[in-house]
Amino acid sequence: MWKSVGLFLAVSLVGLGSGSAEARFGKRSRPSSQPSPGTPSNGGSRPHPRPHNPYQGWPYGGYYGYYGNPWVRYYYDPAWAWPYLGPGRPYYGRYYDLMWRNRLVPRPSAQVESAAQPLQVDLTADAGFVAQGYAMGLGLQADGKQLGFGMKLHMFNLATDDGSPGRDHISLLALKPSVLLVSNENLRVRVSGGLDVAFAPDVTFVGPGLGASTLLRLAGPLKLEASTNLTPLPFIQLNGDAGLAVELGPVRLRGGYRAIYLDDQGHVDGHRNRELFAGPYAGLALVL
Repeated sequence: MWKSVGLFLAVSLVGLGSGSAEARFGKRSRPSSQPSPGTPSNGGSRPHPRPHNPYQGWPYGGYYGYYGNPWVRYYYDPAWAWPYLGPGRPYYGRYYDLMWRNRLVPRPSAQVESAAQPLQVDLTADAGFVAQGYAMGLGLQADGKQLGFGMKLHMFNLATDDGSPGRDHISLLALKPSVLLVSNENLRVRVSGGLDVAFAPDVTFVGPGLGASTLLRLAGPLKLEASTNLTPLPFIQLNGDAGLAVELGPVRLRGGYRAIYLDDQGHVDGHRNRELFAGPYAGLALVL
């Protein structure tokens, strides 16, 4: 009996192994395309081995990432004709236009950053001698990159012209915004326009005024200073000064010659009274 059972099992196993393979459960069977023994599968030629890929262990399947190798004959993508657009491209597909590429590539910028020029403030003080007395002057000039503002005060202490006791005092005040025409380390040229006020013993005049000034470097710390001012009405004022200055860090030593002409045009007593104050001056300036 045992011999009969063993023979039945051996026949069954041989029958299962030699028969054709059945399809998977629930899947349609397909005709077998196994080649006959001894016949090559590529039409008689020997199979070509696949070339070795040195980047086989790299992430995404190779050196070229998940886009594939564009130089292998079985892969072609015309998107490789364009340069890499960077991570901003959501999908590196075959079809995109030049507008997307131009939008991602930053254009060269020709912007030139200009350094902000700080405000420069000059405080001046000087004194000098004139006929029948002496004079003192104070000044403030604040300059930005192109605009500025200036204030000057000239004070005269004079002997009386009629022999009466005491002293006569005349003060000239100028308040003028200015525009810098040239502003660099070697040359500074400005024009100004504003208000001129004259305080005389018996009258006070207020009128428009125009002015100009320059500061020129001659050699090293040596500079040339010059300025002029005109008031056409209701009184006439014409003044000018020129001198040299030596720059010692933030301090500038100044000295020169100044002349001031005044005419009240008869507004006080009907007679035109004219004055000319001229003489040397010396002083200093503090640059902040």
